Amino acid sequence: MLRPFSPQVRAAPSGAAAIGVLLLLACGSGSCRSTTSSGDPAARDTAQHDVVIAVAWPWERRTQIHYGEGLDLAVEEENAGGGLEGRRIRVVRYDDGESIDEGRLVAERIAATPGVAAVIGHLQSYVTLPAASIYERAGLVLLAPVATDPALTSSGYRHVFRVTLSVTDIGRHLADTAARFGFRRIAIHYSRTDYGRDLSNAFETRAAELGLAVPVRQSYDASDSIDEPAIRSAMRQWADVGVDAVFLAGEPPTAANMLVLIRQAGVRLPLLAGDAMSSPEVLDLAGPAAEGIVVASFFHPDEPRPEVKAFTRAFRQRYGMTPDVGSALGYDAVRLIAHAVRESGSTAPAAIAAALHATRDWQGVTGAFTFDERGETVNKRLIEVKVRGGHFVFLDQRPVAATVGP
Repeated sequence: MLRPFSPQVRAAPSGAAAIGVLLLLACGSGSCRSTTSSGDPAARDTAQHDVVIAVAWPWERRTQIHYGEGLDLAVEEENAGGGLEGRRIRVVRYDDGESIDEGRLVAERIAATPGVAAVIGHLQSYVTLPAASIYERAGLVLLAPVATDPALTSSGYRHVFRVTLSVTDIGRHLADTAARFGFRRIAIHYSRTDYGRDLSNAFETRAAELGLAVPVRQSYDASDSIDEPAIRSAMRQWADVGVDAVFLAGEPPTAANMLVLIRQAGVRLPLLAGDAMSSPEVLDLAGPAAEGIVVASFFHPDEPRPEVKAFTRAFRQRYGMTPDVGSALGYDAVRLIAHAVRESGSTAPAAIAAALHATRDWQGVTGAFTFDERGETVNKRLIEVKVRGGHFVFLDQRPVAATVGP
């Protein structure tokens, strides 16, 4: 039997309780909603009612990612199996607008409301980091499904967990990938953001350890518009120094639009990119220019693991479409929380956090989960996918020929 916790308002950051009450009154405006019940979407959990999971995400801005479908599928499967000791799981969605300020308000709203078992969120690291401090001070568990900033797990938090890998691990993995492909001289082109700098730094550090050369490293402004003269100058340098591949450390839409300019200029060098470029948005924005790019990812429906096959089959049957990486990460986040509740026998956030810290080799769709004392995933797997025929295709990790172009 699940041990309930007292549905009282948690200790929130200074001023958060008052703000939370005011925002709850405005919740009907669409900034938050429940996916399984009607009425007040922020109605809280009690010992006899639903196990509530708050999910913060830029729902209105990011409609191309099928993240919500993955969450909902996990909830439906858990509830169809009897829920958690007979209690149904209910997801309440909050829209953070992909904004730091709105993300803080959403976090304060959630922290000031009783009965939430855990939070899944947000999309961007720059939104997740300030929100994480609010959840931590409130004693509320946060599973960050996408945020890769190393700072997330370096503050001594006991209630914050990363579902993916840090950008440092991703950059190092991609340098290993470059070596496996046989590349020896690689140009780095990175966005002047925390993500771009951290990813490119990790890649370059690992490349040096492997004996790979980075003869040229350039940056670009991560705005919606592309500085065409600057990127054309960069492409000339690639030719001048004789690189055999380019590592693109950026995010859509800018990095996706850059692919178009690179291919229009006739550059046929193999391109590698980070996990942010595994989004379906890249295919929509870059079109044929994305052909041949190899990116790191946490999921592909053709990966021959039993967990992947079962999830993909269920997702296609439920929604009539193929899941993407966001679907898989959302699905795993819900199932991890359910696992922790079962292991602890409680919906108290402290008990859930303790169970997550004790998790060892739990098999999810995106790989095996083991959390260390910081809430960081340990030895989490990454795969590579390649754009071919307008779709991401799975690449196995055996040694391959040096060319990975279209």
